[in-house]
Order: sequence, then structure tokens, then C-alpha cells
Amino acid sequence: MSRRHRWAAVASGLALLTAYGAGTVLLHAQAATSSQVANDPAGDANTQVDSNGGTTVVQNQPQADVVSATASYQSGAIVLSVHTAQPDNPASDPQWNNTDTAISWFIDTTGDKQFDYHILWGVDSGKLYSDVMAKADDNTPICTGAGQGATPSLGSDGSYVVTINPKCFGNPAAFYWGGRTEWGNAGAQIMDRFPDGDSNYFGPVSTPGSTPPPTAPGTPGGGGTPVTTPPTTAPRPIVAAPVASNQGFWLLGRDGGVFSFGTAPFYGSVGNIPLGRQIVAMAAKPDSTGYWFVDSTGEIYVYKAPFWGSTASVPLSKPIVGMAPTPSGQGYWLVASDGGIFAFGDAHFYGSTGSIALNKPIVGMAATPSGKGYWLVASDGGIFAFGDAPFYGSTGSLTLNQPIVGMAPSPSGKGYWFVASDGGIFAFGDAAFLGSAVSDNPVPVVGMAPTKAGFGYRVVRADGSVAPYGNAGAGSGLTGSLAAPVVAIVTAF
Repeated sequence: MSRRHRWAAVASGLALLTAYGAGTVLLHAQAATSSQVANDPAGDANTQVDSNGGTTVVQNQPQADVVSATASYQSGAIVLSVHTAQPDNPASDPQWNNTDTAISWFIDTTGDKQFDYHILWGVDSGKLYSDVMAKADDNTPICTGAGQGATPSLGSDGSYVVTINPKCFGNPAAFYWGGRTEWGNAGAQIMDRFPDGDSNYFGPVSTPGSTPPPTAPGTPGGGGTPVTTPPTTAPRPIVAAPVASNQGFWLLGRDGGVFSFGTAPFYGSVGNIPLGRQIVAMAAKPDSTGYWFVDSTGEIYVYKAPFWGSTASVPLSKPIVGMAPTPSGQGYWLVASDGGIFAFGDAHFYGSTGSIALNKPIVGMAATPSGKGYWLVASDGGIFAFGDAPFYGSTGSLTLNQPIVGMAPSPSGKGYWFVASDGGIFAFGDAAFLGSAVSDNPVPVVGMAPTKAGFGYRVVRADGSVAPYGNAGAGSGLTGSLAAPVVAIVTAF
């Protein structure tokens, strides 16, 4: 559907937008932070909304069912994302192309609990788009110059992502945020709000080191006692806890920031450079004298490591989601979410799933010790083994509580671990189960890494907190307010 029609559809539903206006209550106020991750209950995309705001309960629509959302305020960029229970590629999905299906974010930059800007994310003629509209005229995009407004993208996990130039919002010190998925044609759309309930907001999310403006009291719809916002404080400084001697690892942020622990040297990062794209994976040289990381386009960032090639100039069917080095350090593989494999340097191509219709997207890969094979893992735990990589088992036939987000091989190559976003650990072959990170912590797990000997592993969450198991040294990880979520952990050998 064209953008013009979308705007008209949005304009016809202004009654819905005003739900984010006067008479709201900020139920999700928190201490100031520059990055916020929020979970949303699964199975609640079951409300169909008509053009007058009337609602009807219908069957849950998993492609519209928000399960998590994030917001971060970086130098030169505000990044928002939404992850649904069943993500897809909107550019090739007829539902996105032929209906008014979209995602809306509502941004409050003044703290008065009324949205000031509306961001619309959708598909126009098979291509992703995102527009920013001011509340005064929600039918006319603003900040339309290249790099001046909003840039849409897909995250490595299938999340729907938008990156906004803060200048478009007037460079606010902080903002509150909320939104919804909008599935189907205007007048009969299935919606899932985040946070749940009319007019609620998350936030504040502030620039690192700043304190957001005070928030004016609000009044619940229908009258009542004004509700004040809890006092806010400046973001906590980032603190790296010590690691046991003779152990080390790196954490990688989605913005390209690198955090080094123990024996892992710091060689550089791009955490202070606005990229307009998301870093998704990292790999280290076998002797830990350098590392690479890669963004979703396949652009490679090298630090004390050779550049062997990238897919930055290659039209990809799906985004890059992972990478693995060869045992010599003279090459690496990149993997896309459809299982497409790209081999560089002395890395050989042994097969891929790029031409196979997968049940779930690929989320990671690992190489065998010989470098003559590799495994790909999907978000349902399905394993695809190529070359000399043996199959030791999978969770592809199981119903998981949360999706798999990564894998790691045992040092012998005769086993592997999976980790799920709730911290669940699945061990196969000679990979020992040493404990899981499942808890009531709402921050999602994003990866794991075994220790040198393989008698332990570390599990990392998006906030940089690390849980050690087995012989992994205790007391490691980050505390404080990160500019962007952590996306990977890599052991220094």
C-alpha cells in the first residue's frame, strides 16, 4: 500500500491517536536511563479496533503480538525496536504490502504525558519506510531529508527497528515512549499496545549523563487524584566487575561498543560513532590478538585483525545475524537469517540453508575445530550441520518457552550448547550442562560463551550482566546505563 494511503488511514483514525494525549497516566516511570528494554505479555494481540475506537476481542495474531520493545538514546541517534512473537520480512509479506499494517511509536519529549511525535513504520511498494509526524499535523511527515528523520531496518532477531535523528525531536534531554502494532486495514485492525493499556508510556530514556525534565502530574481518564511520577536520577555509571585471573572475554554492544574483561585486551570500538545500522556479532582471532565485528548489512569492522571481505555491497535477501572465525584466523564466515553463508579468506563454503524454506530464522553459527565444517542454529533450536560438523541433537521438535538466541561449540567439537532468551541452556554431545540463567529477570539473554577448557560458560543479558557457570570466574559483567544493548559475548583464548 502507498504511503499516501497510509497517511489517510492514520488521519481517519485520529480518535485512536488521541488516546495518547490528555488524561493519561504514566504507569511505567523509572529512573533515568539511556537504554531501556521492556517485555510485553505474549498472546494479547487479540483486540480489533474500528475507526471510532470501538474494540472487539478476536483470535490472537502472533505476527502483531509484541513480546518485547527497546529504546536507546545514543550520541546522534534514538533507536527504537519492537519484537513480535512471529516476526517476518515485511518487504516481501503481502499483508504488509497490501493493507494498512504498520507499527506506530508515540514519543513524549516534554514530560506532559501527551505524545509530541508519531513515528510510522511500514512498507511502501515493497520497501521499508518510516516517517515522523508532529502531533500538530499527523498527516504530514517532517524531517524528510536524508539522515534527518527516521531510518527503518530489521534487527538480527527479526525485530522492527527505527533510528531517528534526535534533531527531528529538537534534541530533547529525555523522552517517554510507547506504541502499538497495527495489523490489517484501517477500521478493522488488530492492535497490541506497548505498554499495555490506553495511554501508558515507558521511560524516561535520557541522553547519557543527563537528568530528564520533571514530569507534570496527570489525571486518569474520568477524573481522580493526580498521579505524580517517581523522582528520576541520572544514569548510573558503567562499572565492569573484575574477572578471575587467567580468564577474559569481551562484550559487544549493538552500537559497536566493546567492553573488555580480564585477559581480553581492548583494541577499539565504534561505540561513539553514529552508524545508522546495528552491530550483530563478533569473533576473535584464535590467539586473541584482535577481533572483528559485523553489522546486519555484512559490513566488517576490524581491530588488529585482517580484513578478508564483507557483504556490505551485496544485495542480501536477509540480514546478517552471525559470524565465526576459521581456526587459523585467516578467514571467517558470515551467516544471514535465512541461513545464507558467505565465506572469506581461508573459510570454505560447505553448504547453507539459503534456498530452504525454514520454519524459523537462523540466529547464529559455530565452526568445528578443524575449520572444515560448521553448524547453523535457528530460533526454534533446529540445527543444520555442514562439512565435518556432526549432528548431536536439537530442540527443533520441542515447544520452547522462549526462542534460542545463540550457540557455542564445545572445545572438542563433539558437542554444543544452545541458549534461549530466558536463559535456558540446552547441552548436546560432550557439552556439559552446568546450570541455566532462567529467572524472573525480565532482561533478555542475548548470548553465551564457553571458557577455554569448556568446563564452564558465561551467559550474558542485554544489560551487560553476566552469569558464570562451572569454572567461569564469578563477579564479572557490567552494571550501569548502557548507550545500547549488549548483543554478544566472546571468550578470549
